[in-house]
Amino acid sequence: MIRQGLLVFADDARQLNIRVAGLSLLERGIRTMARAGIKQLQIVVPDGPHPTLSRIVENLDINIEFLVWGAAPSLATAPPEDFLLLLGDHVHHHASLQALVKRGLEDQDLVVQVGNPDQQNPLQAVSITAGSLDFRETADPVAQASAGAFLCSADLFSPAELATAPPHPVEFLRARTAGRKIAVSGDPLPLWRRVVDRHSARAAKNMLFSQVTKSTSGWISRHINARISIPTSKLLIETGISPHMITVLLVLTTGLGAAYLVTQAHIYSHLACAGILWQFAAIFDRCDGEVARVKLCESKFGEWFDTLTDNIAYIFAYICMLIGMHQLYPDTPLYLYLGFSAIGALLLTLAVMYSFALKTGSGSLQNYLVEFAKVPDEQKSQVYRFLERSGFMGKRDFFSFFFFLTAIFNCFEISYWFAIIGIHLQALGVLLSQHKMLQQHRKPNTEAPAGVPALDVLSVSHSSTKDRR
Repeated sequence: MIRQGLLVFADDARQLNIRVAGLSLLERGIRTMARAGIKQLQIVVPDGPHPTLSRIVENLDINIEFLVWGAAPSLATAPPEDFLLLLGDHVHHHASLQALVKRGLEDQDLVVQVGNPDQQNPLQAVSITAGSLDFRETADPVAQASAGAFLCSADLFSPAELATAPPHPVEFLRARTAGRKIAVSGDPLPLWRRVVDRHSARAAKNMLFSQVTKSTSGWISRHINARISIPTSKLLIETGISPHMITVLLVLTTGLGAAYLVTQAHIYSHLACAGILWQFAAIFDRCDGEVARVKLCESKFGEWFDTLTDNIAYIFAYICMLIGMHQLYPDTPLYLYLGFSAIGALLLTLAVMYSFALKTGSGSLQNYLVEFAKVPDEQKSQVYRFLERSGFMGKRDFFSFFFFLTAIFNCFEISYWFAIIGIHLQALGVLLSQHKMLQQHRKPNTEAPAGVPALDVLSVSHSSTKDRR
Protein backbone atom coordinates (compact mmCIF):
# COMPACT_ATOMS: atom_id res chain seq x y z
CA MET A 1 0.00 0.00 0.00
CA ILE A 2 1.42 3.36 -1.02
CA ARG A 3 1.61 5.78 1.91
CA GLN A 4 3.85 8.54 0.56
CA GLY A 5 2.62 11.36 -1.65
CA LEU A 6 3.93 14.32 -3.61
CA LEU A 7 1.64 17.27 -4.41
CA VAL A 8 3.13 19.61 -7.03
CA PHE A 9 1.96 23.15 -7.80
CA ALA A 10 3.20 25.33 -10.64
CA ASP A 11 5.60 28.18 -9.92
CA ASP A 12 2.69 30.58 -9.51
CA ALA A 13 1.42 31.42 -6.02
CA ARG A 14 -2.03 32.28 -7.37
CA GLN A 15 -2.68 28.62 -8.17
CA LEU A 16 -2.56 27.70 -4.49
CA ASN A 17 -5.52 29.92 -3.69
CA ILE A 18 -7.88 29.00 -6.53
CA ARG A 19 -11.07 27.87 -4.79
CA VAL A 20 -13.22 24.91 -5.71
CA ALA A 21 -16.34 24.14 -3.64
CA GLY A 22 -15.28 26.21 -0.65
CA LEU A 23 -11.66 25.02 -0.49
CA SER A 24 -8.43 26.25 -2.05
CA LEU A 25 -6.60 23.86 -4.36
CA LEU A 26 -3.92 23.50 -1.69
CA GLU A 27 -6.35 22.52 1.08
CA ARG A 28 -8.39 20.29 -1.19
CA GLY A 29 -5.28 18.51 -2.47
CA ILE A 30 -4.09 17.80 1.07
CA ARG A 31 -7.47 16.54 2.26
CA THR A 32 -7.91 14.36 -0.82
CA MET A 33 -4.46 12.81 -0.43
CA ALA A 34 -5.17 12.12 3.24
CA ARG A 35 -8.50 10.49 2.37
CA ALA A 36 -6.73 8.33 -0.25
CA GLY A 37 -4.55 6.90 2.53
CA ILE A 38 -1.40 9.01 2.18
CA LYS A 39 0.40 9.44 5.50
CA GLN A 40 3.58 11.27 4.46
CA LEU A 41 3.02 14.19 2.08
CA GLN A 42 5.53 16.55 0.49
CA ILE A 43 4.19 19.64 -1.26
CA VAL A 44 6.18 21.57 -3.86
CA VAL A 45 5.12 25.23 -3.81
CA PRO A 46 6.36 28.53 -5.29
CA ASP A 47 8.80 30.64 -3.31
CA GLY A 48 7.00 33.07 -1.04
CA PRO A 49 5.20 33.29 2.31
CA HIS A 50 4.60 30.01 4.07
CA PRO A 51 1.11 28.71 3.10
CA THR A 52 -1.39 28.88 5.95
CA LEU A 53 -3.47 25.81 6.65
CA SER A 54 -6.87 25.58 8.29
CA ARG A 55 -7.41 23.86 11.60
CA ILE A 56 -9.06 20.92 9.85
CA VAL A 57 -5.96 20.31 7.72
CA GLU A 58 -3.71 20.69 10.75
CA ASN A 59 -5.76 18.02 12.51
CA LEU A 60 -5.46 15.44 9.73
CA ASP A 61 -3.57 12.23 10.35
CA ILE A 62 -0.86 13.13 7.84
CA ASN A 63 2.68 14.52 8.04
CA ILE A 64 3.32 17.47 5.73
CA GLU A 65 6.60 18.90 4.46
CA PHE A 66 6.78 21.92 2.16
CA LEU A 67 9.45 22.07 -0.57
CA VAL A 68 10.11 25.28 -2.50
CA TRP A 69 10.81 25.32 -6.24
CA GLY A 70 14.49 25.75 -6.96
CA ALA A 71 15.62 25.32 -3.35
CA ALA A 72 17.13 22.22 -1.80
CA PRO A 73 14.94 20.86 1.02
CA SER A 74 16.01 22.07 4.43
CA LEU A 75 14.57 19.02 6.19
CA ALA A 76 15.42 15.36 6.04
CA THR A 77 12.98 13.76 3.64
CA ALA A 78 11.31 10.40 4.17
CA PRO A 79 13.16 7.21 3.15
CA PRO A 80 12.83 6.43 -0.59
CA GLU A 81 9.68 4.47 -1.37
CA ASP A 82 7.02 4.30 -4.05
CA PHE A 83 4.79 7.36 -4.00
CA LEU A 84 1.70 8.99 -5.48
CA LEU A 85 2.35 12.19 -7.43
CA LEU A 86 -0.55 14.57 -7.93
CA LEU A 87 -0.47 17.76 -9.97
CA GLY A 88 -1.91 20.57 -7.86
CA ASP A 89 -4.15 22.01 -10.56
CA HIS A 90 -6.26 18.83 -10.66
CA VAL A 91 -9.25 18.24 -8.38
CA HIS A 92 -10.01 14.61 -7.57
CA HIS A 93 -12.77 12.74 -5.90
CA HIS A 94 -10.88 10.67 -3.34
CA ALA A 95 -12.47 7.43 -4.59
CA SER A 96 -10.47 7.56 -7.83
CA LEU A 97 -7.19 8.04 -5.98
CA GLN A 98 -8.03 5.26 -3.54
CA ALA A 99 -8.54 2.88 -6.46
CA LEU A 100 -5.22 3.95 -8.01
CA VAL A 101 -3.30 3.59 -4.75
CA LYS A 102 -4.88 0.20 -4.12
CA ARG A 103 -3.79 -1.02 -7.56
CA GLY A 104 -0.13 -0.19 -6.95
CA LEU A 105 2.70 -0.16 -9.47
CA GLU A 106 2.55 -3.86 -10.40
CA ASP A 107 6.24 -4.02 -11.46
CA GLN A 108 5.99 -0.79 -13.47
CA ASP A 109 8.14 2.31 -13.00
CA LEU A 110 5.22 4.66 -13.62
CA VAL A 111 1.45 4.21 -13.72
CA VAL A 112 -0.60 7.05 -15.22
CA GLN A 113 -4.27 7.36 -14.33
CA VAL A 114 -6.32 8.20 -17.42
CA GLY A 115 -9.90 8.36 -18.61
CA ASN A 116 -12.03 9.96 -21.29
CA PRO A 117 -12.25 13.71 -20.66
CA ASP A 118 -15.38 15.82 -20.59
CA GLN A 119 -15.54 17.64 -23.91
CA GLN A 120 -16.39 20.91 -22.17
CA ASN A 121 -13.44 20.68 -19.81
CA PRO A 122 -10.02 20.60 -21.51
CA LEU A 123 -7.61 18.22 -19.83
CA GLN A 124 -4.08 17.05 -20.40
CA ALA A 125 -4.19 14.02 -22.69
CA VAL A 126 -1.41 11.48 -22.43
CA SER A 127 -0.01 8.95 -24.88
CA ILE A 128 2.86 6.52 -24.58
CA THR A 129 5.15 6.22 -27.57
CA ALA A 130 8.30 4.11 -27.51
CA GLY A 131 8.34 4.14 -23.72
CA SER A 132 8.01 7.92 -23.50
CA LEU A 133 5.16 10.04 -22.16
CA ASP A 134 3.58 12.67 -24.38
CA PHE A 135 1.21 15.29 -22.93
CA ARG A 136 -0.97 17.69 -24.83
CA GLU A 137 -3.96 19.94 -24.21
CA THR A 138 -7.13 18.44 -25.65
CA ALA A 139 -10.89 18.65 -25.70
CA ASP A 140 -11.15 15.46 -27.75
CA PRO A 141 -13.62 13.14 -25.96
CA VAL A 142 -11.95 10.00 -27.34
CA ALA A 143 -8.44 10.89 -26.18
CA GLN A 144 -7.01 9.47 -22.98
CA ALA A 145 -6.87 12.34 -20.49
CA SER A 146 -4.40 12.23 -17.66
CA ALA A 147 -5.84 12.63 -14.19
CA GLY A 148 -2.71 14.44 -13.12
CA ALA A 149 -2.14 11.43 -10.85
CA PHE A 150 0.90 9.17 -11.19
CA LEU A 151 2.24 6.24 -9.22
CA CYS A 152 6.02 6.50 -9.22
CA SER A 153 8.59 3.92 -8.21
CA ALA A 154 11.08 4.94 -5.55
CA ASP A 155 14.06 4.83 -7.96
CA LEU A 156 12.40 6.96 -10.68
CA PHE A 157 13.24 10.25 -8.94
CA SER A 158 13.06 11.80 -5.49
CA PRO A 159 10.85 14.74 -4.45
CA ALA A 160 14.00 16.77 -3.83
CA GLU A 161 15.15 16.20 -7.43
CA LEU A 162 11.84 17.46 -8.80
CA ALA A 163 11.83 20.51 -6.51
CA THR A 164 15.32 21.58 -7.61
CA ALA A 165 14.54 21.08 -11.33
CA PRO A 166 13.02 23.82 -13.54
CA PRO A 167 9.38 24.29 -12.45
CA HIS A 168 7.79 22.28 -15.25
CA PRO A 169 6.70 18.94 -13.70
CA VAL A 170 5.31 17.57 -16.97
CA GLU A 171 8.61 18.16 -18.78
CA PHE A 172 10.45 16.64 -15.83
CA LEU A 173 8.25 13.53 -15.99
CA ARG A 174 8.75 13.20 -19.73
CA ALA A 175 12.53 13.30 -19.34
CA ARG A 176 12.69 10.95 -16.34
CA THR A 177 10.37 8.30 -17.76
CA ALA A 178 12.06 7.90 -21.15
CA GLY A 179 12.76 4.20 -21.68
CA ARG A 180 11.14 3.16 -18.38
CA LYS A 181 8.27 0.73 -17.89
CA ILE A 182 5.07 2.78 -18.10
CA ALA A 183 1.45 1.67 -17.81
CA VAL A 184 -1.92 3.39 -17.75
CA SER A 185 -4.75 2.82 -15.29
CA GLY A 186 -8.03 3.48 -17.08
CA ASP A 187 -11.16 4.75 -15.35
CA PRO A 188 -14.50 4.62 -17.24
CA LEU A 189 -15.95 7.33 -14.97
CA PRO A 190 -13.31 10.06 -14.56
CA LEU A 191 -13.71 11.52 -11.07
CA TRP A 192 -11.34 14.43 -11.58
CA ARG A 193 -11.14 17.78 -13.32
CA ARG A 194 -8.24 20.05 -14.20
CA VAL A 195 -8.89 23.57 -12.88
CA VAL A 196 -7.53 26.42 -14.97
CA ASP A 197 -10.32 29.02 -14.80
CA ARG A 198 -13.79 29.67 -13.35
CA HIS A 199 -15.49 27.44 -15.89
CA SER A 200 -13.32 24.43 -15.06
CA ALA A 201 -13.68 25.20 -11.33
CA ARG A 202 -17.46 24.95 -11.72
CA ALA A 203 -17.05 21.68 -13.62
CA ALA A 204 -14.91 20.30 -10.79
CA LYS A 205 -17.50 21.40 -8.24
CA ASN A 206 -20.29 19.69 -10.19
CA MET A 207 -18.20 16.53 -10.45
CA LEU A 208 -17.70 16.42 -6.67
CA PHE A 209 -21.40 16.99 -5.98
CA SER A 210 -22.35 14.23 -8.42
CA GLN A 211 -20.93 11.73 -5.90
CA VAL A 212 -22.54 12.95 -2.66
CA THR A 213 -25.58 10.67 -2.53
CA LYS A 214 -25.08 7.71 -0.20
CA SER A 215 -26.00 4.17 -1.20
CA THR A 216 -28.24 3.90 1.89
CA SER A 217 -30.40 6.85 0.83
CA GLY A 218 -34.03 6.10 0.03
CA TRP A 219 -35.66 6.45 -3.38
CA ILE A 220 -37.35 9.76 -2.54
CA SER A 221 -34.12 11.15 -1.11
CA ARG A 222 -32.18 10.24 -4.26
CA HIS A 223 -34.72 11.22 -6.91
CA ILE A 224 -36.77 14.05 -5.36
CA ASN A 225 -35.01 15.63 -2.39
CA ALA A 226 -31.61 15.62 -4.10
CA ARG A 227 -32.93 17.88 -6.87
CA ILE A 228 -33.29 20.65 -4.29
CA SER A 229 -30.65 19.75 -1.73
CA ILE A 230 -27.67 19.57 -4.12
CA PRO A 231 -28.20 23.06 -5.66
CA THR A 232 -28.75 24.38 -2.13
CA SER A 233 -25.55 22.72 -0.89
CA LYS A 234 -23.62 24.24 -3.79
CA LEU A 235 -24.64 27.68 -2.54
CA LEU A 236 -24.08 26.90 1.14
CA ILE A 237 -20.58 25.50 0.61
CA GLU A 238 -19.36 28.84 -0.73
CA THR A 239 -20.49 30.69 2.42
CA GLY A 240 -18.07 28.81 4.66
CA ILE A 241 -20.88 27.72 6.99
CA SER A 242 -20.08 24.45 8.76
CA PRO A 243 -22.22 21.30 8.39
CA HIS A 244 -23.06 21.55 12.11
CA MET A 245 -24.51 25.02 11.62
CA ILE A 246 -26.52 23.78 8.64
CA THR A 247 -27.97 21.07 10.89
CA VAL A 248 -28.94 23.56 13.60
CA LEU A 249 -30.07 26.50 11.48
CA LEU A 250 -31.85 24.64 8.68
CA VAL A 251 -32.68 21.09 9.75
CA LEU A 252 -33.45 21.42 13.45
CA THR A 253 -35.29 24.76 13.25
CA THR A 254 -37.52 23.74 10.33
CA GLY A 255 -38.23 20.36 11.94
CA LEU A 256 -39.17 21.87 15.30
CA GLY A 257 -41.17 24.61 13.60
CA ALA A 258 -43.15 21.99 11.68
CA ALA A 259 -43.74 20.01 14.87
CA TYR A 260 -45.11 23.08 16.66
CA LEU A 261 -47.55 23.82 13.82
CA VAL A 262 -48.80 20.22 13.96
CA THR A 263 -50.21 20.91 17.44
CA GLN A 264 -52.76 23.09 15.62
CA ALA A 265 -53.68 20.49 13.03
CA HIS A 266 -57.32 21.58 13.21
CA ILE A 267 -56.29 24.76 11.32
CA TYR A 268 -55.61 23.78 7.71
CA SER A 269 -53.12 26.59 6.98
CA HIS A 270 -51.02 25.53 9.98
CA LEU A 271 -51.17 21.87 8.96
CA ALA A 272 -50.17 22.65 5.36
CA CYS A 273 -47.26 24.82 6.53
CA ALA A 274 -46.19 22.00 8.86
CA GLY A 275 -46.11 19.58 5.93
CA ILE A 276 -44.06 21.96 3.80
CA LEU A 277 -41.59 22.68 6.62
CA TRP A 278 -41.18 19.00 7.47
CA GLN A 279 -40.43 18.18 3.84
CA PHE A 280 -37.85 20.98 3.72
CA ALA A 281 -36.32 19.63 6.93
CA ALA A 282 -35.80 16.30 5.14
CA ILE A 283 -34.27 18.10 2.16
CA PHE A 284 -31.96 20.20 4.33
CA ASP A 285 -31.01 17.04 6.21
CA ARG A 286 -29.16 16.03 3.06
CA CYS A 287 -27.35 19.36 2.83
CA ASP A 288 -25.23 19.02 5.96
CA GLY A 289 -23.92 15.64 4.81
CA GLU A 290 -23.39 16.80 1.24
CA VAL A 291 -21.32 19.80 2.34
CA ALA A 292 -19.30 17.63 4.74
CA ARG A 293 -18.54 15.03 2.07
CA VAL A 294 -17.52 17.56 -0.59
CA LYS A 295 -15.31 19.46 1.88
CA LEU A 296 -13.89 16.14 3.14
CA CYS A 297 -14.62 16.99 6.76
CA GLU A 298 -16.85 14.13 7.89
CA SER A 299 -16.23 12.80 11.39
CA LYS A 300 -17.74 10.47 13.97
CA PHE A 301 -18.77 13.51 15.99
CA GLY A 302 -20.60 14.84 12.94
CA GLU A 303 -22.44 11.53 12.49
CA TRP A 304 -23.54 11.50 16.13
CA PHE A 305 -24.47 15.19 16.07
CA ASP A 306 -26.64 14.67 12.99
CA THR A 307 -28.23 11.55 14.47
CA LEU A 308 -29.03 13.20 17.80
CA THR A 309 -30.54 16.33 16.27
CA ASP A 310 -32.64 14.20 13.89
CA ASN A 311 -34.03 12.13 16.72
CA ILE A 312 -34.75 15.16 18.88
CA ALA A 313 -36.83 16.52 16.02
CA TYR A 314 -38.53 13.14 15.52
CA ILE A 315 -39.49 12.71 19.17
CA PHE A 316 -40.75 16.28 19.41
CA ALA A 317 -42.72 15.82 16.16
CA TYR A 318 -44.51 12.68 17.36
CA ILE A 319 -45.38 14.32 20.67
CA CYS A 320 -46.81 17.28 18.76
CA MET A 321 -48.74 14.93 16.44
CA LEU A 322 -50.31 13.42 19.55
CA ILE A 323 -51.28 16.89 20.78
CA GLY A 324 -52.67 17.81 17.37
CA MET A 325 -54.75 14.64 17.18
CA HIS A 326 -56.10 15.30 20.67
CA GLN A 327 -57.11 18.79 19.49
CA LEU A 328 -59.08 17.23 16.64
CA TYR A 329 -60.66 14.44 18.72
CA PRO A 330 -60.67 15.54 22.37
CA ASP A 331 -63.42 13.04 23.24
CA THR A 332 -61.63 9.98 21.83
CA PRO A 333 -59.06 8.78 24.39
CA LEU A 334 -58.02 5.86 22.15
CA TYR A 335 -55.93 8.20 20.00
CA LEU A 336 -54.23 9.49 23.13
CA TYR A 337 -53.41 6.01 24.44
CA LEU A 338 -52.12 4.85 21.07
CA GLY A 339 -49.98 7.97 20.84
CA PHE A 340 -48.37 7.35 24.24
CA SER A 341 -47.78 3.72 23.26
CA ALA A 342 -46.09 4.81 20.01
CA ILE A 343 -43.83 7.28 21.80
CA GLY A 344 -42.81 4.55 24.25
CA ALA A 345 -42.13 2.16 21.35
CA LEU A 346 -40.08 4.86 19.61
CA LEU A 347 -37.93 5.45 22.70
CA LEU A 348 -37.38 1.69 23.06
CA THR A 349 -36.41 1.41 19.38
CA LEU A 350 -33.96 4.28 19.64
CA ALA A 351 -32.41 2.82 22.80
CA VAL A 352 -31.74 -0.52 21.06
CA MET A 353 -30.42 1.15 17.89
CA TYR A 354 -28.17 3.51 19.85
CA SER A 355 -26.81 0.55 21.80
CA PHE A 356 -26.09 -1.25 18.52
CA ALA A 357 -24.39 1.86 17.11
CA LEU A 358 -22.16 2.16 20.17
CA LYS A 359 -21.18 -1.51 20.04
CA THR A 360 -20.39 -1.42 16.32
CA GLY A 361 -18.63 1.95 16.33
CA SER A 362 -21.06 3.65 13.96
CA GLY A 363 -22.46 7.13 14.55
CA SER A 364 -25.39 6.61 12.20
CA LEU A 365 -28.54 4.64 13.00
CA GLN A 366 -28.89 3.97 9.26
CA ASN A 367 -26.15 1.39 9.75
CA TYR A 368 -28.69 -0.74 11.61
CA LEU A 369 -30.83 -0.97 8.48
CA VAL A 370 -27.76 -1.83 6.40
CA GLU A 371 -26.76 -4.64 8.76
CA PHE A 372 -30.40 -5.73 9.03
CA ALA A 373 -30.24 -6.94 5.43
CA LYS A 374 -27.01 -8.90 6.02
CA VAL A 375 -28.57 -11.54 8.26
CA PRO A 376 -28.48 -14.89 6.36
CA ASP A 377 -31.74 -15.69 4.55
CA GLU A 378 -32.13 -19.04 6.30
CA GLN A 379 -32.33 -17.20 9.64
CA LYS A 380 -35.13 -14.86 8.54
CA SER A 381 -38.74 -15.60 9.46
CA GLN A 382 -41.72 -14.38 7.48
CA VAL A 383 -42.19 -11.49 9.90
CA TYR A 384 -38.53 -10.66 9.55
CA ARG A 385 -38.78 -10.63 5.75
CA PHE A 386 -41.86 -8.41 5.83
CA LEU A 387 -40.14 -5.92 8.10
CA GLU A 388 -37.08 -5.96 5.85
CA ARG A 389 -39.12 -5.21 2.72
CA SER A 390 -41.10 -2.45 4.42
CA GLY A 391 -38.07 -0.87 6.11
CA PHE A 392 -37.95 1.95 3.54
CA MET A 393 -41.16 3.37 5.04
CA GLY A 394 -39.33 4.04 8.29
CA LYS A 395 -36.77 6.30 6.63
CA ARG A 396 -37.08 10.02 7.04
CA ASP A 397 -37.33 10.80 3.35
CA PHE A 398 -40.38 8.55 2.87
CA PHE A 399 -42.23 9.61 6.02
CA SER A 400 -41.55 13.32 5.42
CA PHE A 401 -42.89 13.12 1.87
CA PHE A 402 -45.91 11.09 3.01
CA PHE A 403 -46.66 13.60 5.77
CA PHE A 404 -46.24 16.46 3.30
CA LEU A 405 -48.85 14.96 0.96
CA THR A 406 -51.35 14.16 3.70
CA ALA A 407 -50.95 17.64 5.18
CA ILE A 408 -51.50 19.36 1.85
CA PHE A 409 -54.65 17.28 1.25
CA ASN A 410 -55.81 17.86 4.85
CA CYS A 411 -55.63 14.18 5.77
CA PHE A 412 -53.82 14.45 9.08
CA GLU A 413 -55.56 11.36 10.47
CA ILE A 414 -53.94 9.18 7.78
CA SER A 415 -50.43 10.35 8.64
CA TYR A 416 -51.19 9.87 12.35
CA TRP A 417 -52.27 6.25 11.84
CA PHE A 418 -49.33 5.66 9.53
CA ALA A 419 -46.95 6.91 12.23
CA ILE A 420 -48.63 4.86 14.97
CA ILE A 421 -48.56 1.60 13.00
CA GLY A 422 -45.09 2.26 11.56
CA ILE A 423 -43.49 2.99 14.93
CA HIS A 424 -44.90 -0.17 16.49
CA LEU A 425 -43.81 -2.32 13.52
CA GLN A 426 -40.33 -0.80 13.60
CA ALA A 427 -40.07 -1.51 17.33
CA LEU A 428 -41.16 -5.11 16.69
CA GLY A 429 -38.57 -5.49 13.94
CA VAL A 430 -35.76 -4.11 16.09
CA LEU A 431 -36.66 -6.31 19.07
CA LEU A 432 -36.84 -9.43 16.88
CA SER A 433 -33.58 -8.72 15.09
CA GLN A 434 -31.27 -7.28 17.74
CA HIS A 435 -29.87 -10.64 18.88
CA LYS A 436 -29.03 -11.78 15.34
CA MET A 437 -27.65 -8.36 14.49
CA LEU A 438 -25.21 -8.42 17.41
CA GLN A 439 -24.08 -11.93 16.46
CA GLN A 440 -22.79 -10.46 13.18
CA HIS A 441 -20.41 -8.24 15.15
CA ARG A 442 -19.02 -10.60 17.77
CA LYS A 443 -16.00 -11.53 15.66
CA PRO A 444 -12.65 -10.22 16.92
CA ASN A 445 -11.56 -7.02 15.19
CA THR A 446 -8.04 -7.43 13.85
CA GLU A 447 -7.84 -4.07 12.12
CA ALA A 448 -5.90 -1.21 13.61
CA PRO A 449 -8.17 1.43 15.14
CA ALA A 450 -8.72 4.44 12.93
CA GLY A 451 -7.44 7.80 13.93
CA VAL A 452 -4.17 6.87 15.70
CA PRO A 453 -2.22 10.11 15.99
CA ALA A 454 0.97 10.39 13.98
CA LEU A 455 4.14 11.98 15.32
CA ASP A 456 4.98 15.55 14.40
CA VAL A 457 7.71 15.91 11.78
CA LEU A 458 9.78 18.96 12.74
CA SER A 459 8.22 22.40 12.55
CA VAL A 460 6.27 22.17 9.30
CA SER A 461 4.60 18.79 9.83
CA HIS A 462 1.05 18.28 11.03
CA SER A 463 -0.75 15.34 12.58
CA SER A 464 -3.85 14.49 14.52
CA THR A 465 -6.41 11.85 15.27
CA LYS A 466 -9.39 12.88 13.20
CA ASP A 467 -10.67 15.32 10.68
CA ARG A 468 -13.74 17.29 11.64
CA ARG A 469 -17.05 17.57 10.08
